[in-house]
Amino acid sequence: MKTLAKVALLTSALVGLSLTSTQASAKTYTQKGYGLTAYTNVKSVNNANHFVTHSGAYASSPNYYALNTFQNQPTVYKSNGGNKSATFKTAFFLPVSYQRSGQFGNPQSIAMSKNGDEAYIMYTLTGGSNTGFVVHYDLNKLRSTFGASSSSMDIIRRASNAYAKNKLTPQYKSVLAAIKVGPTFNTGHGQSMALNPKTNQLWFVQTPGTPGGYATVQRLSKTSLKPDTTLKFRLRSGRNNVTMGENLTFDAKGKAYFSSLVAGSKAMRIYQGSINTKQTKFKLVQQLKYRPGTINQSVGYSSKSNRLFLISDDAITSVPVSKLGRLKAKDVHATTFGSGREFEAVVFNKAGTGYLLTNKGPELLQTNSLN
Repeated sequence: MKTLAKVALLTSALVGLSLTSTQASAKTYTQKGYGLTAYTNVKSVNNANHFVTHSGAYASSPNYYALNTFQNQPTVYKSNGGNKSATFKTAFFLPVSYQRSGQFGNPQSIAMSKNGDEAYIMYTLTGGSNTGFVVHYDLNKLRSTFGASSSSMDIIRRASNAYAKNKLTPQYKSVLAAIKVGPTFNTGHGQSMALNPKTNQLWFVQTPGTPGGYATVQRLSKTSLKPDTTLKFRLRSGRNNVTMGENLTFDAKGKAYFSSLVAGSKAMRIYQGSINTKQTKFKLVQQLKYRPGTINQSVGYSSKSNRLFLISDDAITSVPVSKLGRLKAKDVHATTFGSGREFEAVVFNKAGTGYLLTNKGPELLQTNSLN
């Protein structure tokens, strides 16, 4: 990844935020056959009910407004329910402003390199917008060179704020050189960006479509931070017509997963399949009687524990990949919190350290206790 050592180069990278959609430059494939394996019954598990109801409003990080967003002490959240305890503690306070106030205020999903040294975060311009952009963070440099996870936790936000106000110092220029901002394009809701660890490719769901209708997924270039391949497909087979979930993850073998809600209930279905540049295929593998919470935010994966993590606000449920299709209630782990924050996504490095992406203000919180 090329970094920006001079403010002129930094400015040229940031100009991408004002570009029009780049979707037209992505090569498009339309799958002829259907992308769903037929099923006649649903394998369901009667897991314990730890369902967390969304309150309808989100809380902000403690002291977020009082400190004018320049927080330098970590936020800590301890679980308050479920059958698996966990603690989250701030690892990085992410930018809020950039070219203008609040420009980075709406992160939706995150993908992380295997070693945890790099992160890609997809943002939408505003809540409900289908236009957004991707930012690459050199977490290792931000952590080790600038103390963004320890002695100078406010430095990323101060540097980006200084850029917005045209008050960059040499130090802040160096901080921002560890951050690369991509151009704007049609991201859809933006919740689904994920890294396939087998191919090292980034994918996201641009349009979930309608039941049995065309859905659209796109591969994202790590160099340009914009889509370079588009795949359109239909999740249909016999009487089964499925809408692609607005979430996505991959396991260590490259298998893809998404989850969807079951209307009129607290249940959730998990689909397993494959995505590549020319075709996709999914099958329904499991239904949980109780999903983690009201809003289906995202799905993540840890290679260390080989578990899927289903994310709702203030609630995380995980299941072992090796037992999908034959889960028992005891296999399902549930962790609930009382933060009131919007839980956007959870990702893991190969060591099993988890990172939770939250909003108001955007930050990454770390845990070593979910696996």
